[in-house]
Amino acid sequence: MDFVFDEKQSTPLCLIMNKNKSDKSLHYNKGWHNYTTFYYSIFKDLCNEKLRIFELGLGTNNVNIPSNMGKGGRPGASLYGWSEFFPNSDIFGADIDSGILFNTDKIKTFYCDQRNPDIIKNMWNEPNLQDNFNIIIEDGLHSFDACVSFFENSIHKLKPNGYYIIEDVKNTYENLFINKIKEWETQYKDCIFKYLKIPSIRNKKDNALIVVFKKAL
Repeated sequence: MDFVFDEKQSTPLCLIMNKNKSDKSLHYNKGWHNYTTFYYSIFKDLCNEKLRIFELGLGTNNVNIPSNMGKGGRPGASLYGWSEFFPNSDIFGADIDSGILFNTDKIKTFYCDQRNPDIIKNMWNEPNLQDNFNIIIEDGLHSFDACVSFFENSIHKLKPNGYYIIEDVKNTYENLFINKIKEWETQYKDCIFKYLKIPSIRNKKDNALIVVFKKAL
C-alpha cells in the first residue's frame, strides 16, 4: 500500500466532510481529525464507481454514550459525506444508539453493539447487508477490545481489493495494536496491515489509523 499525505493540502473530500460537519476533516484549522487528505489519496479514483460502503459509528450526540460527538454533533455526518463523495454507491452505517438511526434513498443504518459478537453477527444477517463491502470504516467506541471485537467479526465482510480502516486509535493503545497486528498478519494472510500515525497541528491524542487492504488472491 502506498500512502500520500499532505497536511496543508485541501481536497474535495475535505470540503465535503467539513460541509457535512464530520470530524474527519481538519479544514482551515477547524475540526479534530485530518483523515480526508489521506482518504482522498486512496479513494479519489473510485469515487464514481458503484461501491458498497459501511461505517460503524454514526456520531451520536447523546453525551451519556461513550465516544459521543457532544451535544452539537450531527449524527450521520460522515455517511452524508460519503454519499456525496461516492454518488453512485450504496452507503450503510450502524451505531449502538438506536435513537439516531435513519434511512434515506442512499443510506441505510442498523443497530450494533461492537462489543458483542452475537449482535455483530445478527447485524450482518440483515438482508441489506448480505453482500460484502468495498470499504469498511470503524469509527465506533475506540476502545482496544471493542475495535478488536468488531474487526475479528467483520473482516470476512470485506471484498478483495477492499479497505478496512480503524479510526481514532489512541496513543495509549499504540503498542497493543502493533502487537495485535502481528497476530492478525499470521491469521489473515490475505490482508496487508499498516499502522498509520497522521501528523496533526491540533490533535496529538488519537489521530492514528489502522489501514487493512485485502489482497485479491
